[in-house]
Amino acid sequence: MTPLEAELVIETAEPPWPQQKGDDKLVVWGPTETGRLLQVIFVLKAPEEVEFDSLTIDQWADLDAGDEIIYVIHAMELTPAMKRQYRKRRRSP
Repeated sequence: MTPLEAELVIETAEPPWPQQKGDDKLVVWGPTETGRLLQVIFVLKAPEEVEFDSLTIDQWADLDAGDEIIYVIHAMELTPAMKRQYRKRRRSP
């Protein structure tokens, strides 16, 4: 999986996601553009908490006042059991 896939899963998350994981971590489950289901664990950081060379110049230029940066800690494809849970949650009201 790519960083862009992980970011897409975060940005397109639907309730009940994201969920608090502890230590300011958030977790989200969701599909990539190709339909693969991922779990992504991430934190939101203020720009001053991020090393300058960890983003491109374009990414820095796109930041607005008050923006937070998505910092992905871990991403993985959902296991078969996790996929069943995900689908069950999506059907529940």
